[in-house]
Amino acid sequence: MSIVCTRHSAVQGHDLLLSVQYYGVDGEPEDADAIPSIEIFTPSGIKVLGPTTDGIEHISEGLYHYTYPLAEDAEIGLWTDRWTSTVDEIELVDEFKFLVKTGEGTTGTVKLGDDVVFNFTDEEINGINILLKLLKMRLRSNGTKPVRDRYGAFVYDEDGNLVTEECNVFSDDILVGFLMMALSDFNAIPFFTTYQFSDEIIKTLFASFIIEGAYIFAIASQALIEKGREFTISDGGVNYTPPQLEGVLTSQFSTWMTSYRERVKFVKNSIRPGPSGFGTYSSLYSGSPSINRLKHLRARRIL
Repeated sequence: MSIVCTRHSAVQGHDLLLSVQYYGVDGEPEDADAIPSIEIFTPSGIKVLGPTTDGIEHISEGLYHYTYPLAEDAEIGLWTDRWTSTVDEIELVDEFKFLVKTGEGTTGTVKLGDDVVFNFTDEEINGINILLKLLKMRLRSNGTKPVRDRYGAFVYDEDGNLVTEECNVFSDDILVGFLMMALSDFNAIPFFTTYQFSDEIIKTLFASFIIEGAYIFAIASQALIEKGREFTISDGGVNYTPPQLEGVLTSQFSTWMTSYRERVKFVKNSIRPGPSGFGTYSSLYSGSPSINRLKHLRARRIL
């Protein structure tokens, strides 16, 4: 299977994925009137492809892909791909550049900043879904908003009902990230543990701690965004100041974080393993009381 690269990392001998995105007059993605055509030029100005529409894939609203196989001896330098199309009967010609590099010394196409996929087991996903539902209940961050057309008017269905779309404060991926950070934080607070989302105790007894930790991370993240929205809007002599939420969220974060850490420390201290040296039953029934007490004192744990 050939490795697929993009304009940012075009390498000899690899398939090159070229794409173009079109927008309408309202700034929203919009399909071209017909499949666009593509031309490709070498650094020397030689046309090696097109114009052609063969092989161009329509991926989503206004987004088109074309895969071009770069030869092993493809010319090194700055290539050009030119796309021609019409959008709303307006002819558009877009040119993009990509730098073809030698394949020598290439170890792969993984780069810093690439998106990664969470590789959870089915048991972990089940635990995450339970915690995710509880976290959404706690945050109350899901909502909807009316759909508008390109002219700003509300959209109604055939029954005259207002069409709405999701308008959530946090996506599921972001909330799962908060849950992962909360679980890591819970495990890292002494004494160290290795709980996973698949563990039954995380979904039941300790669920409130994981939810509270994720909640704290969520309000801390949102506080930074709300800080940038604290401004006054003036229009025609009318002034409007959006609610100042950053201070409230920051105050909640500081208060909850202190209480949360103390509660987790108490819980972790209660589940810490006993000092080594005696078996469980010998300590309870046959161990010398003085030696048993000394064992816990050496572990700095009051019996």
